[in-house]
Amino acid sequence: MMMLKKMFLFLFFLPFACLAQQEKGKSFEIQFDLLGFSNGAKLQLSSFHEGGRSYVAILTDGKCTIKGTLEEPSLYVLTAKPNLRTVIWIEPIRMKILGDSLCFSDIEVLNSRSQVEAIPINKQLDPMWKEAAALDQKIEVETDSVKQRDLRIASDRYYRSIRQLRVHNIFNKTPSYPLMQELYFLRTSLTRDSLQLAFDRFPENIKNSRSGRFLKEFLQAIELRKGDLAPAFIVKDLKNNDVNLTDFRGKIVVLDFWAAWCAPCRQSNKKLPMLYGKYKKRGLEIISFNLDTNREIWTKAAVEDGISWVNVGDQQALRSKTAITYRVQGLPRVYIIDRNGFIIATGGSGMDLERIVKEYLDPLL
Repeated sequence: MMMLKKMFLFLFFLPFACLAQQEKGKSFEIQFDLLGFSNGAKLQLSSFHEGGRSYVAILTDGKCTIKGTLEEPSLYVLTAKPNLRTVIWIEPIRMKILGDSLCFSDIEVLNSRSQVEAIPINKQLDPMWKEAAALDQKIEVETDSVKQRDLRIASDRYYRSIRQLRVHNIFNKTPSYPLMQELYFLRTSLTRDSLQLAFDRFPENIKNSRSGRFLKEFLQAIELRKGDLAPAFIVKDLKNNDVNLTDFRGKIVVLDFWAAWCAPCRQSNKKLPMLYGKYKKRGLEIISFNLDTNREIWTKAAVEDGISWVNVGDQQALRSKTAITYRVQGLPRVYIIDRNGFIIATGGSGMDLERIVKEYLDPLL
């Protein structure tokens, strides 16, 4: 449950790019008319999704225009001043945004059908997310262990009620781009059959959206278990060299999916140098597969954590083809692979890596 909460929080704090990047597709134009801002105030419009575009504009008399291209209706984060942030759906058409700095989260997006479709979902969920955050805050400051336990139980129940409402919406509201994004977020909490039934409700154009294409691949991926052959992949390391998993046959491989923003991943990373130093000569290899979207952030974290072994990534986060194939649903995610390429064990940050590694290395001593 805590990992699920952390993932929800992560989704609202994706790092922003500083420069606009163009996406292939149709043109869009947004005219802003905002009250309560001084001349020269900066607006930043950044894709909600990893690896997306970012646009910057300067307000004059509360007005400015942002132009770009979009492949499809998309969720963007609009930021003004350090403490003003809201999410909006924009479309590959001409739109207008009206609002006030005093109620920035209530700005009005004209001529965006997806924004209209998202409003009732947000009105349901926003108060519940605030209540859940308040419960989490109470847990953090509560010093009485019994009261803290009761608060945790209440918090877990409340998060379950949020999930139930979201699942209800998935199966009962009219299919839309915002609803497909909800299904994307809920994919790991539904059975494969339920996920397929929900996905099948959507029309083809939404199934072929960014989130829809991901879910298609996710549904086609086989859940990997002990004894399965580890799927092959070729991906680049930080020096842009190709790394092929099959080249490590004959070694015991710890395949570790991680990201810089993932605190449990970073804690696990710092335990790996000792394991690697102790067992490398016996045939152990570690492949750290990074799931950040920013190469600089990945590089910095790798240096901080002392990663001296194989270190690869494709800057696609959980949309990575390899992450989908391995059905990585949360981080960290670890696969231990034997000398013939078969999966020995899978798990997360609580895995006793040394015990498992020793079991398979020792027979060859």
